Amino acid sequence: MAGKYVFPDIGEPNISKATGTGDSFKVKSQDSTISTTSDANYKKTRPRTTRMIRTWTFAWNCRTPAQYGALMDFWNQVGTFQAFEWKCPIDNEVYVVRFASPFEWQENYPYGWQGSLKFEEV
Repeated sequence: MAGKYVFPDIGEPNISKATGTGDSFKVKSQDSTISTTSDANYKKTRPRTTRMIRTWTFAWNCRTPAQYGALMDFWNQVGTFQAFEWKCPIDNEVYVVRFASPFEWQENYPYGWQGSLKFEEV
């Protein structure tokens, strides 16, 4: 599915390549299971839907004013309401996603802009 909008190139997020260096990204898969327990304590389960929606959270730091400006322009176009194409830096697959949380970045002078973005599968 080709989207009208494509996430801008703001450089690679912080992805730890060594163990013990902290969390810079998260991947979460939604559970769609419906569960019920009978009076005899038997548990019955079934899927609510056929899709398991994923969310990804990535952090960036040391972004230049130009990279931040491109990201801010993109955010102003799509907000949390518009779907767009995004290439996941973990598996290099292109997903159709939307932002799943408000935009909140800060300037860390003299190093540049930093923040995190949460993407949810559409």
